Amino acid sequence: MRRSSRGMIITASALVICFCALLMMMFDYHGAREEAGAAYIERGTIDTGAANLVSAIYLNYRLFDTLLEILVFSVAVLGVRFYLLERGKEEVVAEIPESQVVRTSADLLLPLILLLGIYLVLFGHLSPGGGFSGGTVAGTGLLLCAVALGADVVGRRFHEPTLERFEWGVLLAILLLALFPAVLRRLPLTDLLSPGRVGSMVSGGSILIYNVLIGVKVFIGTWVIIHYFVRHRGEI
Repeated sequence: MRRSSRGMIITASALVICFCALLMMMFDYHGAREEAGAAYIERGTIDTGAANLVSAIYLNYRLFDTLLEILVFSVAVLGVRFYLLERGKEEVVAEIPESQVVRTSADLLLPLILLLGIYLVLFGHLSPGGGFSGGTVAGTGLLLCAVALGADVVGRRFHEPTLERFEWGVLLAILLLALFPAVLRRLPLTDLLSPGRVGSMVSGGSILIYNVLIGVKVFIGTWVIIHYFVRHRGEI
């Protein structure tokens, strides 16, 4: 290891240790308060219109945290893309003969997997689910297609440059939706739509829109990660 690299590692480690020490000195925890979550339970459905309190919290009360999670996911996808693209394909792996059993299973299961993913996204404000889980489920459907048909075949069907631009367009739409209330002279990250009637499809304010955008973002990001790993290592 070169001295410059060793110096950077030592400097970065020292900064991390100092940052953690500073957090520990500033951290003041007096134990859990029984009434801390009572307000969410009592007012969550009324304030947000979402029957699913989990969605009500992370896409309304704690939307700022969710935006950071989306940014972390985007950075992770970007890191995988550029790191593996930079390194290139290091070894040649023999292709696995196509299995008719896997191909038939993919034909049968893919529509059901995609349907489940769409359901989790669209009904995430009414029942367990949401954009993160629905997008991940739909992404596993593409993984199944990659196993059955080959990642390059699936990649050609999804025009990759267009898909990547659309992915960043979705991220921009999420951020603009969160900041748009400021244009209306309201606080950023506040809900733009009325809560609606609890239990109906059009309820939960902007939660449904966030779930759809997050679901698309996670779906594309999952496929990008799968595809670049396959490019680097070889077909699944």
